[in-house]
Amino acid sequence: MTGLMPSDLKRWAAGYLRDALAAYGVDVNVATRTPKTIRYPLAKPLLIVDELTPTRYDLTQWDQELSVSVRAGARQNDRECDDIARLVCGILTDPGICMADGSPISSVETSNGPYPVDDPADVARNYLTVEYHCVGQPMPTPIQQ
Repeated sequence: MTGLMPSDLKRWAAGYLRDALAAYGVDVNVATRTPKTIRYPLAKPLLIVDELTPTRYDLTQWDQELSVSVRAGARQNDRECDDIARLVCGILTDPGICMADGSPISSVETSNGPYPVDDPADVARNYLTVEYHCVGQPMPTPIQQ
């Protein structure tokens, strides 16, 4: 039997989110790491998709939780950031995500947010998390020596 490891949820979700937002006409930068330097004002909104520690759920599934940080607009003009964050939440909690091409997600469990968070720069920022049950992916074959 081939062993299983947690799926690469954050990279799959980053691509899925980029494509889904484009379908709504929302042009954003989506990354899995915060850039070392960010120039403000942003040319377009910035979304950072990360993953919190996965937990084994059963023999074939893990509880995996995404975190998404949305930066857009300015601290005193947060409408764009709020609108994008709410749309992101809707996309990531839609039960149809389980059947999307290549999706490791077997069920959407819970979400928290979006809610505003402070940012040292003059930019509006929202944060949210979504927890899923995800099917594990096969471990690679060990290299024989």
